[in-house]
Amino acid sequence: MAKKAAKSAAAGASSEVARDLDAVSEQFEVLRRDVAALVEMLGDLAGSTARGGRKTVERTADEYMRMGRQRADEAVSQARALEEELEAKITRNPLTAVLIALGLGFLIGMMSRR
Repeated sequence: MAKKAAKSAAAGASSEVARDLDAVSEQFEVLRRDVAALVEMLGDLAGSTARGGRKTVERTADEYMRMGRQRADEAVSQARALEEELEAKITRNPLTAVLIALGLGFLIGMMSRR
């Protein structure tokens, strides 16, 4: 019984980590679209500018790439921090995690009967 509850707690924790990773994946997708739009915009700008504007475009592109990398690094760091925090909570309070999983299992069971 305790093993099932522990597995349920781990499953609950895994689902929370999965949700957090999904959120980070969504942020990466938004970032990817933003960078693609910027690249397209910079391509249009580069095609329409004279030789003197090329350096400005390159600096702007470098700045956007730096910002994109920074946002991606921040998103990855956030995901790792959330995962570590969740693992630490479960490690510090295994009984609480088991009881939460047991309660959730009970509620799901009651809802599935109806």
